[in-house]
Amino acid sequence: MDSLRQRLKHFGADLHKQADEAFSAFSLETRQGYGDFLRAHGRAILSLERTLENNGVEALIDDWPQRRRSEAVLADLHALGIAAEASRGMPPIAGAGWCWGALYVLEGSRLGARLLLQRLQAAQPATPAHYLSHGLADGLWPRFLRCFEAQATACDERQLQQGVADAFGQFLAAAERYGRCVNAS
Repeated sequence: MDSLRQRLKHFGADLHKQADEAFSAFSLETRQGYGDFLRAHGRAILSLERTLENNGVEALIDDWPQRRRSEAVLADLHALGIAAEASRGMPPIAGAGWCWGALYVLEGSRLGARLLLQRLQAAQPATPAHYLSHGLADGLWPRFLRCFEAQATACDERQLQQGVADAFGQFLAAAERYGRCVNAS
């Protein structure tokens, strides 16, 4: 039988592909493209992290403060002189399953950040990259998987899937919003 992690990966595969394609339109090789990338990611991250905190994520994963990336993306935006747009709030979500699903997407996004960081540093070595480098050396993904496998299997799988879908939805909406800025230039 497939593990919960494999089922969520399969469930979110199309959404993940859409997000990868949407964010590939952002040029990390230019200041404008990187700024738009950060604004889009910031919009999604700020909204998702606030929603998770409003729904007690600290009770689910004890190292949550170390995982938060809102401050990192805001620091990069500030260093570039770009104002962060207020994130779109999400309605309160009841259920640990939704939180674990959203966390699965957020924590998984760190895996691609390493490659994006390499691209950014090759093109713009002096550009601030607190967001893309956040937690890369801390072993956060393996620790997340241990907690996920120990706790999320007890959750309603539909809630988990909804968390995955909503998290990817936040990233896709933000990419569409700021991708228009990229395509309009």
